[in-house]
Amino acid sequence: MLVILSAGIFLRVWPSAGFKGLGIDERDYASYVGKGVKYGLSNYGRVIDEFIASQVKQTQAVIPATRIGFIWPATFLARIGKLDPLRALRLMSHGSAVLLLIATAIVGYRFAGLRRMLVVTALMAVAPLQIFLAQRALGDSYFAFLAVLCAWFFLESLQAPQSTGWLVAYGFAFVLLVLTKENAAFVCVALVGTWICFFATGMGRSSFALLLVTFIAGSLAVVILASLLGGLGEWITFYRMYATKSAGIPYVVQFQDGAWYRYLVDFTLLSPCIVALVFGRIFEIDKESRPDFFWALLLGFSFLAMSAVSYGMSLRFAAYWDFPLRWLAASQVLQLSGKLPRIKPFFILAGLILILAAVDLFQYWRYFIHAGIYDPVTFQLFHASKMFNY
Repeated sequence: MLVILSAGIFLRVWPSAGFKGLGIDERDYASYVGKGVKYGLSNYGRVIDEFIASQVKQTQAVIPATRIGFIWPATFLARIGKLDPLRALRLMSHGSAVLLLIATAIVGYRFAGLRRMLVVTALMAVAPLQIFLAQRALGDSYFAFLAVLCAWFFLESLQAPQSTGWLVAYGFAFVLLVLTKENAAFVCVALVGTWICFFATGMGRSSFALLLVTFIAGSLAVVILASLLGGLGEWITFYRMYATKSAGIPYVVQFQDGAWYRYLVDFTLLSPCIVALVFGRIFEIDKESRPDFFWALLLGFSFLAMSAVSYGMSLRFAAYWDFPLRWLAASQVLQLSGKLPRIKPFFILAGLILILAAVDLFQYWRYFIHAGIYDPVTFQLFHASKMFNY
């Protein structure tokens, strides 16, 4: 476990990505953090006002300054550590990716034991998308960590509805998630849909307290954002304007739209072996495999919700899918390791993990080191894979 975690942390912290420049989104985040340090978090409303005044005059949307769930911790880190805003943002991404890897090990051990912990952590340690996002000054790695944290606490509450501790932890994590990015709506849809399925099938001791906490936590986050924008009406008006202007960005129209199955294509290009194993596992899940059932439902509902949005598809937004994908892949690997009775399961398991790790690391090299991709959209992935000549 120590070797796996050390390798995963090294891959996330070492600056290996081929793209060394500064993306537009990274520049905007750094600008907000710099202003937050300058004005102080108690006067962050001034940053919001300046952002709105600037956004109204522009024809295209930019990263909103209202993503305080990510911007405020980065500002606090930059202030106490006397760091450059960009450095503080990248440290946030490093830390989030490392914490997600550690959370993967804990969830694996709690719900499936030692072997699952080792396998799923090993697969997560070499996830190409996680390694790449850990090195960028973006909120996607942080959002992925919070989304998985919410799902973990949600599952704990399903398993032990009498425990208020897990409910409180889930509510706190969900507030942070909503304050971090608008994509929290997709996570909410996935969690509620999963709860409904568990309730309908009787697979979990579903409590309506979970739905109540989801509503209260989401409402609290909206109230906080609305107070920064001047009221609920202003909050609604702002997000309508933001959605309209986002759909008019040429880059978004050209590269972030596509067929409903686009995420499936993208993840297959990035991690083909993992996706193949996931499909194998999905057709074998039974009621006895409750954690597998939970993560498969979460993945399915997330896929349905996010695929229905036009001009808003990018693998960066689906970074939190890596955990359920690799959880299901780990289940299939563990099953396959016992299929050949003449060979010890340990050797088969070790061989499969090494093959999967080698494929993922090669895919990371191909797309993010050799091709130097900054935004892993379908066009860039196809171009780097040389499947088509452009």
